[in-house]
Amino acid sequence: MNFSLLNRPIFLQLFLIISIVMIIPALVAFVERDYFVARTFLYSSGAGVIFYTLIAIALSNAMKIQNNFEKLLSFILSYLFLPIFMALPLVLSIAEVRLLDAWLEMVSSFTTTGFKITNLETFSGSSVQLWIGMVSWIGGIFFWICAISILLPLNISRLEIGTNDLVARSTSKGYENVNSVTSTARHLIPIYIIITISLWLLLTLLGVSGFQALLMSMSVISTSGFDLMNNDVSNVFVIEGIILLFFVFAISKSTFSRDINDIQKFRIFNDPEICLALIIILAVTGLFYTKSIFVLLSKNSDITLLLLITHLWGIFFTVTSYLVTMGVESKVWFNLPDFALGKVSTVCVMGLAIIGGGVATTAGGVKLLRVYILYRNAAQEVDMMLHPNSIPLKKGKGSISDNRNNRLMAWIFFMLFITALASFTLIFSILFDDVAQGLALSVSALTTTGPLFENAGYEVLLTEINQIFKIMLGLAMIIGRLEILVIVALIFPSVWSK
Repeated sequence: MNFSLLNRPIFLQLFLIISIVMIIPALVAFVERDYFVARTFLYSSGAGVIFYTLIAIALSNAMKIQNNFEKLLSFILSYLFLPIFMALPLVLSIAEVRLLDAWLEMVSSFTTTGFKITNLETFSGSSVQLWIGMVSWIGGIFFWICAISILLPLNISRLEIGTNDLVARSTSKGYENVNSVTSTARHLIPIYIIITISLWLLLTLLGVSGFQALLMSMSVISTSGFDLMNNDVSNVFVIEGIILLFFVFAISKSTFSRDINDIQKFRIFNDPEICLALIIILAVTGLFYTKSIFVLLSKNSDITLLLLITHLWGIFFTVTSYLVTMGVESKVWFNLPDFALGKVSTVCVMGLAIIGGGVATTAGGVKLLRVYILYRNAAQEVDMMLHPNSIPLKKGKGSISDNRNNRLMAWIFFMLFITALASFTLIFSILFDDVAQGLALSVSALTTTGPLFENAGYEVLLTEINQIFKIMLGLAMIIGRLEILVIVALIFPSVWSK
């Protein structure tokens, strides 16, 4: 009989990993002498391992190489059903938390959305907070691995990982081998861990407590937006500066490339995503900053150089945070007069979240590379209309923007995203009887920018909404994380029957 973990569907692989990882919050609860919570996590962990073992025994003589349909299905099922198992310790240990609310909490974490659903910090200790942070951290690396090992071989949104990317090349051999997921994970997980530990150590050196620094690190790297900073944290601006540096990993996949010794790979202006991100950030920051100054002048406020620099920093950090779908605002943002919660700024940050970060990263949204391709295509179409007899200039071989398939996929994704956004906005508008509120919740869920909804000024306790709407909210977060194309690909055999 074959019990190898590597030969199991990714759904079962992740199930076993999560079962084992539950031991960590159990140990934390044990140290805190919260023995009931510790037992709950241990029992859930043991039950998960036993369940996996039984499934492994049942399938030991029937294991085969997964086809493309099974890979996609396993990928989607992970987001639908694993949060139920992740929620089990919360339901068993906290009497105030119901199963549906706990499931929604875990969906929010696993999809790296960052909605605060149940305010668990009021009911529990560090172990549960750590578990939520760990789930979001695992969700970030899980999507990253699957984007390369599953979506790439199926040519789903092929533009996401170009053929010149070393990670892609490392998995380009033997697409039909289930171990491709393992080989991809073997390369990516160490990078993910090193980045997380690096940020953790830097935050600790700046005076943040070890536990809070860990939560902040997992939140930043996964772009979930959980537990970024408490009010009692000193050196706020330095900490925000360090965090801002790590946002680059959500802007472009080139920052994770193996080709570290290849200088060409790391020239900023050779990466369309980084260039577009800089343009958007500078443009929106300039717009907000100008408005802030005019507001200050209209109030006859004492304008000092320190005040100007402080406002500029707060706006710059917040704009970048929303673009990478983190959704965490600078401490200065709240001090901007009549500005932070204004309608114009709210619409703008929604637009930033919709654009999103880099493809094949933990960020959500439409993604920078797709926006770049759409812009290039629109520019070419306008140029053809103005100069119909001109001969278009050919780009270099393998040009991203001039590849017909890439343009088509970008347009398809954009239209699907708009359709999903309109549909969920209608649904949530019925819930709140307010289109603006429904739009804010839809954008937050579909772009995996959960803090946006609360930061927009809507103080709604999501545990009190109708159960049907809770399920719809969970589905919206899952669809946003899967980027719609994955679900569409599952429906059409032409994608997975190759």
